[in-house]
Amino acid sequence: MGKLRRTWLKLVSPLAWSRPGAERRFLASFSETERGSAVDMLAAAELTERRDLRRKYFIHALDETRHARLFARRAGDFGAESVRARAALNDANTLQAHGIVGGRSLFERYGELEFLAFVHRSEALAVEQFGVYHDLELLDEKTDQMLQNILRDEHFHVGYSRTELERYTRSGKGADVQRALRKVFWRRPWEAWMRFSVQIGHVVTSFWMTVLYLVVVAPFKLGAARERPGFRDVPPDPRSRMTAARGQG
Repeated sequence: MGKLRRTWLKLVSPLAWSRPGAERRFLASFSETERGSAVDMLAAAELTERRDLRRKYFIHALDETRHARLFARRAGDFGAESVRARAALNDANTLQAHGIVGGRSLFERYGELEFLAFVHRSEALAVEQFGVYHDLELLDEKTDQMLQNILRDEHFHVGYSRTELERYTRSGKGADVQRALRKVFWRRPWEAWMRFSVQIGHVVTSFWMTVLYLVVVAPFKLGAARERPGFRDVPPDPRSRMTAARGQG
């Protein structure tokens, strides 16, 4: 996708994969991403009006489902936990993080052309990233072989999405194709910035809540009078029961 990105991947990937537990974390993350992609593709297969693309979207969804299972299984080999309750929560998060937001899928929000541009760029980036891992020999033999098998499917995804974009261009919609590709290109850094902003917001909120506790809550707690533990006798009400009942109303 570009010399600058590939150079960056070659620089940071060895450092990232050398950290303790990197295999478990990365493979589990890849599994979640593939599972989210499967949701996107199934929604597209259901909503598209083109029968030829419906078949390709469905095959793509099956591929992503298989990839998610392979990554999850390999992550388990490295010690990743597999808990059914946690998996259900992950699936719910996947719907929100990878397509289903407010009940609307990516296909519904983008439309056919922009969705194809999104698929093409996302799959091309994955091919580039996994190719760097292979070229630098960062993975063990079993994981690398699994990745090579997955890459064959990813190349198919890149190919069919590129072919469809070229078909749009030949039909006189070249400007629309370029506009969709630009929107997809700039959306990724914008979404990364938004995720970073959320994390910064969590940090700032935690800081001010800590300050509030230390400056306001803690002094009041230290100065509050402590009550004696246990039950205490309540003095009897001198009023009659009827008068007391009326007073409660």
